[in-house]
Amino acid sequence: MQLHLFGKTWANILPRHAPQTAIYGNNREVLRTFADIESERTAWRDKLASLAKGSIILVQLAEDAGWPAIFLATLDLSLVMVPLETEVAGQQLDNVVKVTRPHAALRSNEVSKLNSDPPEWNGPQPDLLKITSGTTGLPRAIRFRQSHLFCDCRNICTSMGLLPGDVNFGAIPFAHSYGFSNLVTPLLFQGTRFVCSRDRLPRAIHRHIEESEATVFPATPAIFQALTSLSDCDRLGAIRICISAGAPLPAETVQQFYRRFRLRIHSFYGSSECGGIMFDREGRLDAPSGFVGTPLDGVQITHLQNDRIEISGTNVGDGYFPDQDPETLQTGRFRPGDLVRWIGESAQLYGRASDFINIAGKKIHPSLVEEHIRQLPGVIEVIAFGVPSPNRNEDLVVLVMSNPPVSRQTLEAHCRAGLADWQVPRDFEIVTELPVNARGKIKRSDLAAEYVAKRGRS
Repeated sequence: MQLHLFGKTWANILPRHAPQTAIYGNNREVLRTFADIESERTAWRDKLASLAKGSIILVQLAEDAGWPAIFLATLDLSLVMVPLETEVAGQQLDNVVKVTRPHAALRSNEVSKLNSDPPEWNGPQPDLLKITSGTTGLPRAIRFRQSHLFCDCRNICTSMGLLPGDVNFGAIPFAHSYGFSNLVTPLLFQGTRFVCSRDRLPRAIHRHIEESEATVFPATPAIFQALTSLSDCDRLGAIRICISAGAPLPAETVQQFYRRFRLRIHSFYGSSECGGIMFDREGRLDAPSGFVGTPLDGVQITHLQNDRIEISGTNVGDGYFPDQDPETLQTGRFRPGDLVRWIGESAQLYGRASDFINIAGKKIHPSLVEEHIRQLPGVIEVIAFGVPSPNRNEDLVVLVMSNPPVSRQTLEAHCRAGLADWQVPRDFEIVTELPVNARGKIKRSDLAAEYVAKRGRS
């Protein structure tokens, strides 16, 4: 068996650390030693050996200690892994199966064979397919070779200062691009250990960080905000680096977290199509909401018109599958839909090109309203979105989270004082938290659909 890239780095790590713990449970419980991962890799290789080279295998596990061994085994056998979160079910799962056409599925450590025809790859066979939302209702699969994943992991480790002796706290989905690249691959690349944590309650996260002696904490803005609500906690164990990704990081969260724990949050911007893109190496306390710093090592950014960017580098995937979209993604080049405002050499994300709202023929990006509302004292975060309007095409609605709570009258008066009449939201909702998914993301389209459905029931 010819060694692949991760196999080579793993072969250097294993002899030095074989009996040592590689993966911890919440209370320093030993889930896997380095030797255990190697034994498990062999067991999975034997179990999957009947699959032909190039077979697609859907791997649907929670935050499980088995991910590194399974990934190594699929690389050993030249299989195409499709990491998938356990929350994906029903029609959503059916859509993933329809797009990827897997030959087998691995769930709860059991492998089931599926009947699918071998795919015809337009270019090199991938080693992994990442799943991302599509604009047509069906998801998209992104083709990655192990060289792309290897380069992305190297970019992340060098840019963030992740060390072989660090312990990553795993509070994000391992199957998602963020969790896979920040938790699973650094273990295989340089021996950086990690903690499997499945309890998402803020107090449990805080306790498990203390118990695990983790030093690196990759999380989402929602998790960091939740931790600041713990009034009787002012330390975060042995954590030395806090990394936030999955959604724009609010400036107020950065400041509140620093006041509470004396730790800076380093904002990280990435995408499923290419992995890591930008990182706030300094962890600026004065940065605006959505600040993401400068490009990662190994990543090149080209400025395009209308606040768009193009990303190039050896971390960028080969393209979408089965339907190509070369204008957006092709080998070595990716154009995301995010809108970027430049602050010197650093960048601030302020929305997506698809988020513009049409109000009676006039277009506005919701970020303009969000930034204005954030100026009110006590406002932690705000999100604006458009809903259908019988007379104006769309109406603007905002959800506002604040401490102390701000009144609807105050919000409306503030908007009327600083925005044009047509830009003032038609409705304000005061919320105690913003609805995010397991990845920490907030989708305006989902919020709009939920708002319309709720109004229809009332």
